[in-house]
Amino acid sequence: MDRHLGGAVAGEGDHQRLDLDVIESMGRGLSNIKKAFDGIGKIGDYSDDFGNEHLADKFKDFVDNWEISREKLTGEVDALASIAKAAAKAYENIDHQLAEAIRGSQDPKGKGK
Repeated sequence: MDRHLGGAVAGEGDHQRLDLDVIESMGRGLSNIKKAFDGIGKIGDYSDDFGNEHLADKFKDFVDNWEISREKLTGEVDALASIAKAAAKAYENIDHQLAEAIRGSQDPKGKGK
């Protein structure tokens, strides 16, 4: 499958290929970040370790906020990964269609797809 306009415009194909690689790489990277967040266990109860009830309460508040924020962040990262992957696929499909159209228009017998 073509990954850019088949060199239809001199010098532009490499730039377009690079952009597609960057988008695909971003999708994979975001998926890896989501997996890392999914792999982080819950923070345990350390209230006895603080020796101060007020400090232990503040830590518990932090843990509760972290769990909520991590869930939201994981969801947003997952959504961005899906968007990046879908965008790369869409751009690749469009590039393939454009390359086919250009090849068809350049066919001396007028036989295109």
